[in-house]
Parts: sequence; structure tokens; C-alpha cells
Amino acid sequence: MRLNIPTLTALITDSLPLKEWGFLESAKTDLTIIYNSQWCRIKFLIEEDRSKDYLHIYYGRLHALDNEWTMMWNAENCYCWHMHSDLRLALRYLDSLSAQEAYKAEWTELQLFQDYFNSESAKSISNNDERFLKLHSVIWAHYGIRLFELFDLRHPDLWEQYTDFLKEYYRLHDEVRAAVDKCEGIISKPVDPPYYKKC
Repeated sequence: MRLNIPTLTALITDSLPLKEWGFLESAKTDLTIIYNSQWCRIKFLIEEDRSKDYLHIYYGRLHALDNEWTMMWNAENCYCWHMHSDLRLALRYLDSLSAQEAYKAEWTELQLFQDYFNSESAKSISNNDERFLKLHSVIWAHYGIRLFELFDLRHPDLWEQYTDFLKEYYRLHDEVRAAVDKCEGIISKPVDPPYYKKC
């Protein structure tokens, strides 16, 4: 069955404690639903393929633009939506890992994710989109307010500390990538904006 907005809306409502965390629908298109809370925004996006649809979940601060992936913030172009890999980094930060520890653990799945996907409750869910959504419910239950406050515009100090973590993480990442590219004779092109520039 193809994924569409009415089906996705029902899955989201059944899988996530939106009311408990005060999330209300703020925008909707043919492929996107966005919910806002007092802390942050969450975007659910359907990526259409010829044979299958894919669900993507993005987290953003309350200034994140509905239809843009980057925006100007403090006179710099930054990513305003945070995809699944970004969220995994945020969770490692909330687990008190240093940037160096997070980089070393880059290819190791978070224990919370492993425990969830190995659980009988997750294995009993045949719908991949529902299983993915319920993972986020587990994340919310585990990290609670700490996750949402990290994205909260009212806590710029927390965001600044997280940005410092990202700068160091991507410095390590870029050093290794540049060394590998050099060995392979590839000329590295800088990413614009750099990955650590999140807002």
C-alpha cells in the first residue's frame, strides 16, 4: 500500500504521544505534515518512489522554514531541519559523549535503538513506517524534556554548547575524509554550508 497523507496522519496519531508533548499540526501539503510544540517542530515527509514510498522525520527549531532546508541565522546560512543522522548525533550528545567519543562510535548503533529493534514489540509491527514512528516515541520517552529543550530557542546556551560539539565532531570527520580522498586522488570540495552549521 502506498503511503499518503491521510494514512500517515493516522499512523502518527497512533504512534506518537503528540498531545502529551503539546504538538499541534501547523502545516500540511500533499507530501508533508509539520507539527509544532512550545519547544520545536517536527516534519514528516513522504519521499515518493516508483515502487515504494519512504518516510523521513526531521526535527527543527521553531524558526525552521516550512519549505526550505537552509536559512540565514546570525548572518550565516545554516541547516534548519535535522534529519535522522543529525538526531542520532544529538542523542549521543545528550548521552554525554564527547565529540571524539561520538565520532569513534559513528558506525555503532545507539543502544536504545538496538534494544528497540530487538524487542518483541518492534518485531511484531509489520509496517516499517509504524515501526519507525514508534522508535521516535521510545526516544521521546527515554530523553523526555532534555531532547526538546535542546531545540528550544529559549535555551541558546544549550544550543551553543551543542554547536561546539558538532564543530569538533565534523572537524574530526572532515580530517579523515580529506585524508582518504587524498589517498584516492580525489579533490575534496567543501560542503556549503558546512554540516555543523545547524540553526
